This record gives sequence, structure tokens and C-alpha cells, in this order.
Amino acid sequence: MKRLLALAFVLALLVSVLTSCSSGGNSADDTTKAVSDDTTSDSNAGGDASAVTADVEPLSDELSALDYSGRTITILSRPAEAALTGAEIWVEELTNDPVNDAIFNRNAFVCETLGIKEIINVTANSGPETNSVLDKLNVMVSSGDQTYDIVAGSVYYDTPAINQGMVYNLYDNGIETYLDASKPWWANFWVEQAETGDRLYCITGAPALSLSRMMFVTYYNKNLGEDLQLEDMYNVVNEGRWTIDYLNEVISPLYLSLNGDDYRDTEDRYGLLINHYENCDMFWSAFDMSMVRKDEEGWFEFDPSQQQKISVAFEKVYYLIRENPGTYDTIDSSGFEVARDMFANGSALFSAMHLYFAESREFRNMKDEYGILPIPKFDEAQKEYYTYSHDQYTVFMVPKTVADPEMSGAVLEVMAYESYRSVQPTYYDLVLKGRYANDPQSRSMLDMITTNIRVDPSYIYGMQLSQPEVSVLRSKVYSGSKDFGSSWEKQARKLPVTIKMFRQVIEKLEY
Repeated sequence: MKRLLALAFVLALLVSVLTSCSSGGNSADDTTKAVSDDTTSDSNAGGDASAVTADVEPLSDELSALDYSGRTITILSRPAEAALTGAEIWVEELTNDPVNDAIFNRNAFVCETLGIKEIINVTANSGPETNSVLDKLNVMVSSGDQTYDIVAGSVYYDTPAINQGMVYNLYDNGIETYLDASKPWWANFWVEQAETGDRLYCITGAPALSLSRMMFVTYYNKNLGEDLQLEDMYNVVNEGRWTIDYLNEVISPLYLSLNGDDYRDTEDRYGLLINHYENCDMFWSAFDMSMVRKDEEGWFEFDPSQQQKISVAFEKVYYLIRENPGTYDTIDSSGFEVARDMFANGSALFSAMHLYFAESREFRNMKDEYGILPIPKFDEAQKEYYTYSHDQYTVFMVPKTVADPEMSGAVLEVMAYESYRSVQPTYYDLVLKGRYANDPQSRSMLDMITTNIRVDPSYIYGMQLSQPEVSVLRSKVYSGSKDFGSSWEKQARKLPVTIKMFRQVIEKLEY
């Protein structure tokens, strides 16, 4: 069931999506407000710092020939600051920020290519709050309204729209006329795991910068490593020795009380900063393990074959987070922001956090040099390092009441294409890798990390499948319980039933 991210697509993940071509609104209200400004941007406008992937196949003749005669497109999305998505849906204007301007110009390209007047972005709350993306979509579909042409929501919180019958199958309903999920600007590895039989109701790829920004990586303080006379961590990774056992061993003696109060707090030094909540999830991908697989018909089924491996992994992760004296559990200190500040202040050798922290002011101003490593492997026998992206990245869906699903498919395809062609190199090469211009080894690590994203169906459809892997690992570590066996036995009974019910719901959908 494993699908790795092809190298050609990795760059596509590092991009944003959907902005206004003229001066389309970014409305926080249900009623979108298009601004009738005749000014349009030049596709080549913006700052000088830009990059383009030159060897991209051209758009199809059918797409290039389309002309929607000044119609508008309205997208329902999360706010830019919500769930760490960033401004991947809409930016207001050119600002000379490379990524901002690449997004703006990309959307100008979408409008110019398809003859669209503007793209309007309407935001809703993210997650379980009232007036959320899912709430707004439900109101729209229940009333037969046609306001939103595309929904850009959380893979975790908003994909329940699928089994609630609110969105179209992207392989049907005219959407497939122009949207081609096999193209490199879509996350092909992800699509294969998200398909339910011969259907696909949501998609991600180049338009979702969040898919890459939310990848978990291991930050490494080089100066502290030299002071402690540790071996070169890049060599450890390249030689295949970077495992959870190695990590547990190297950090164990590194705790040091710096303020003399004999109380473990944020003012002391540690080997590893991690939390016993979200960080637990990353080990499913990193260790190449899962409780769900695909059968021959492309449907999900419970996979009991990895019970022994998962049991051993549980013990190793539990010790790392809960018992290793070199670990500081940041969940008790407001989570990742505390880890960010502590690591930037030189208080730890390693920190397991999202990739987007490399963009932060704190990391830019960090006095010590730092590098980026993958999450450790399960053991040295595992051939590859795998990467997990936190389940709050963006997926795209088409509401079943949309006026013109074929047009929605065309817009998504052109947005993904131009994201792949122009925005992704700007983010990846100029913004991210450019910060490591004098550190080719970190650049190499970034290539390794972003090339080997691993996706699990139980994290694509976490709400629908009742988060089986969270129950077995994260919840137990969170509660401080070592009772893996009872959790596994419960899921072994429950998960096959849950999967069967999910399949029955999907098979009954008529669209």
C-alpha cells in the first residue's frame, strides 16, 4: 500500500493555489464580493526573484482553447492563518515577496488561459468550529445553492463531505474532461491511496503548499553536535544508521540543568524536543507501517500482518517520548512554538517539527548553524527514509450542486499545472533550499525528505475510519499507557467493520 512521491512531483508539492486575477475579493462572509477592477496583472510581473520549471509538458490543446467569457470562479477555503496552511489560496497583491508574487501571477495565468474574469476566495473557519468549511458546504448543498465552484479544505476535517454525499466523483460528472489525476502536477502517490475503488472524491498536489510545509523533519543543531563531539549526522543518515534506536541512544545522556534548580523546564538543555501528540503520527510513515492496505479491487482492508512490528515500534516510541532522560516533551509547554523557540535558542540537539519552521523568523535569526534530517527509520534493515505530512494539508473537492463541474475541473487542472511550473521552484529553490546555499548536505537531505513522502489511507480518511492508528499509538503515548495489546485487539475487531461501512456508503453514492 505504500506509494512514494516521484522525484518529478516533489517540487510540485511546494506551491500555493488560487488567487484573484483582477482584484477578486477575499471575503470572510457567505456572500462573496467580487471587485470590478479592470486592472489585470502581467503574468511576468512581480519581483526579480523567480524560478520556472522549463521542461514541463504544455497544457493540452483542449484546455488552451477554452474561453469562459469573463465568468468568475468562487472557492471556499480556510483562512491563510488557519491550520498552518499559509496563503495558498489567495493573496491580495504583488508585494515583491517571491512566493506571494508567484501565487498572484500564477492565478493571473489561470484567468488569462481560461478567459475567467476573477477568482473569488471565501474563507470559513477551520476544523470543528462553527461556521466551518464543512458547515458552509452543507448549507450550500442542502439548499441547492451554487455559490462555490471548488472547495479547498482540510484532509482531516473536511473529507467527511464525501461520505455525506456533498461532493462529486472527480472521475465522472464532466470533471474528468479536463482534470487528469495522472499528470505530474497532481500527487500521484497520494491519489492511488485516496481512490475508493474506481472513484476519487478529493485530490491534492501542486496547488497545496501545505502538503509540503506540514512535513515532519528533524532539525539538528550543528554547533551543539560539534561541542558534544558527536559524529557527522549527515554521514549517519547516508550510511543508513539514522534509526530510532540510534536516536534514543545518542540523546539519553544529554540532559543538563542550566539554571541549577533541578527542575526540567525550558531553560535547560536536552537531546530532543518532541511532543506526545502530533509527533507520534509521523512514525507510521517513517517506519513504513500501516494498519490499512488496498485489496485487489482498490478498496481498503484491515492489515493484521504488521502487528509484531507495530508492537515493537510502540515500545521504542513510548520510551523515546515518555522515558528517555534526554527528551523534553513540549506538549506541556504549548507545543511546537515552545520547541521552535527552545531549538532556536540552542537548547536542544534535535527537534522534530514541521518543515515550515525553516521559514520562521526565529530560525532565520538563530545564532547556531542547523541542518535538516529525515525522521529516523525503524531499523537499519529498512532501505529508505520516509516522510509524514501532518493531516491538516489541503485537498480539493467539487460540490455536487456546482453549476458547471466541467469548468471546476478545468480551473483545478490549470492551477495545478501553473503551480507545478512556476510557483513550486520559487518556494523550493529560492525560499527553502536557497537558505542552505552554503550547505549542500542539507540541500541533499531536503531532496531525500521531500522525495519520499509516504501516505496512509487511515490518515486521508481519518474521520471516516475512526483514526485506528491514532488509537493504537498516539492515544496510548498521550495517556501514558503501555497497554498496546488491548488497543490492537480492539482495532482488530472494530476496523474491518468500520471499513466495510465506509465502503457501503461510498458504493451507494450516485455521483
